[in-house]
Amino acid sequence: MEVAATTIPRSKEGQEVIRMSTWAKIRHMHSILEVPKKQIARRLGVDVKTVRRTISASAAPQKRASPPRGRRLDEHREEVLELLSSEPKISAKRIARILEPKTGRLGGRTVRRYVRELRGLVRKPEVFVHRTHAPGKMMEVDFGESWAKLGGHRTKVHFIVVTLPASNVYFAKAYLFERAECLMDGIASALVWFGGLPGRAVLDNTSIAVKKILKGEERVESKLFAGFRGEWPLHIDYCNPASGWEKGSVEKGVDYVRGLAFRPMPQAKDIDELNEFLLNELDLDLDRRSLPCGKSVREAFEEERKQLAPLPAYLPDTARALPCVADKYGLVYVDRASYSVPSEYARRSVVARLYHDRIEISADGEVIATHKRSARTGENVIELEHVIDVLERKPRAAMEATAIRQLGLPDAFYRLRVALREQRRKSDKEWVQVIRLLLEHTLDDLHDAVEAALESNAPGLSTIKQLLRFSTSSVPVAEPVDLTGYGVADMTIAEPDLSDWDVMCAGGVL
Repeated sequence: MEVAATTIPRSKEGQEVIRMSTWAKIRHMHSILEVPKKQIARRLGVDVKTVRRTISASAAPQKRASPPRGRRLDEHREEVLELLSSEPKISAKRIARILEPKTGRLGGRTVRRYVRELRGLVRKPEVFVHRTHAPGKMMEVDFGESWAKLGGHRTKVHFIVVTLPASNVYFAKAYLFERAECLMDGIASALVWFGGLPGRAVLDNTSIAVKKILKGEERVESKLFAGFRGEWPLHIDYCNPASGWEKGSVEKGVDYVRGLAFRPMPQAKDIDELNEFLLNELDLDLDRRSLPCGKSVREAFEEERKQLAPLPAYLPDTARALPCVADKYGLVYVDRASYSVPSEYARRSVVARLYHDRIEISADGEVIATHKRSARTGENVIELEHVIDVLERKPRAAMEATAIRQLGLPDAFYRLRVALREQRRKSDKEWVQVIRLLLEHTLDDLHDAVEAALESNAPGLSTIKQLLRFSTSSVPVAEPVDLTGYGVADMTIAEPDLSDWDVMCAGGVL
C-alpha cells in the first residue's frame, strides 16, 4: 500500500517553513539534551537541513508577509489619492462614477474597500491628549437617542447624560423630545443629584443653547439659556465646531448609558417610570465600576461632592415661556399640539410655560390651565371642564365634540341619549348635563348610575343624581363618647317638685 507524501510548506526560496515552537524545540534538544541532528529531524518530522539551519541561526525566524495582491484600481491610485486630498469628504460612490469611463462599472464593495484604505493614508488618525481632571472643577453634558417600550408602544426617547469626569460618575434622564426646557431640566436635575455646582460645564454647540458661533470661544447664547445658567450661576465652555472629542468623557458616557439601560429595550408604563429605572441602574453601577487608583466610583464621587460649590437657595425655573393667542375653540397651539383653556379665554392672549413634562397656561398673571405635555404631532389635549359650558349652550354638537370623544364613554351613555330623545324635549342639553357630572364623580360611578337608571326605566338627570347621592353617601356611625374626664359620675341632680303636676291632673287650676 502506497502512503501519500505529506506536503511540507516551503518559502519562495524553497526552504521549509516551521513553527516558532518547533524552532524552539530544535534549539533546546540540540543545546540542552544533546540529541543528534538526524534524530531531532526524525522525532519532529522535519528535514535535517532545517535542523542544521535552525541550529546555526542567531535570531528567531521572522514571519514573512505575503506580497500585496494586484487590484484593478491600482493603475488609478494616484488619481484617487488626488481626489481624496482635494475633497476629503468625497464618497466612494462618487469616485466610482468619475472613474467609470476608464475602468468600467465596478462593484460597490470593491471601490469602498479600496477608497477606505487610501483615505487612511491621506487622513492620518487623530491623536488625543490624555487628561487628568481635578475634582469638582468640570462637568460635561450631551444628548443621546435610543428606543424604549412605553405603555406597550415602541417609542424613540432622547436622554441627557451629565458626567463628572474626575470621579467618572454619570447622571441620565430621558425625555420624549429634545428641547431647551429638556436641556435646562436635565442640567438642573443633574446638579441636584450631584449635590453641588462644578466650576464649569462643557457643551457642544447645540442650537437650543447657541444662536450663533463667533470667532474663537465667543458664542451668542439664546436669552432663555443665558438667563438659566446665570441664575445658578454656572460657567459654560462650548466645544469647537465638529470637535466632540473635547468632551470625550460624556461622549463615552452616552454609549455607556445606552448599553447599560437601553439594551435590551427597556419597558415602562411611562417616561417617569423609565427615569426611575435609569437612576436605579446608575446608582447600582456606582459600586460596580472602579477607577485606576482602585477606588470605587461611589467613593470617588463622595469625595468629589465635597469640592462642589453649594446649590442656590432657590432652584431656577426650567420653563420656556411663549406668548400665544387662544383660538375660537379655546385652544392654544404649542409645539405641534393644541391645549385647551377655559372657554371664557377664547380669542385672548395668554402665556404658555413649557416644562419637559407639562404645560402651564396663564392669563392676567394667573394660571388658568395645566396639561400633561404631549409628544404626538397634531394631538388635541382638551379638558372637559374647559368646554362643558359651551356644550350646554350648544348641546347638538356634543356627539362630535372632541372633548367627549376623548373620554371613551361606554355604550350605556349613548343608550341614555336615545332614551332621553324619546322622552325629553331638550334631550341633548340634559345629556350634556349628565356628562357634566364627570367633574364631580368618576367615570365608573357615573356609568353604574346610568345603567341603573336605564334598568329602572327612569332615565334622566334627576334619577342619576339621586343614584349617585345614594351610592356615594356614607351612613354615619355613632361612636360612644368617653365622659370620664368630665366628672359626670360625681354629678347630683335634685329631684323635681311635681306637686303642681298633681294639681293639674286632678282638674284643679294653678
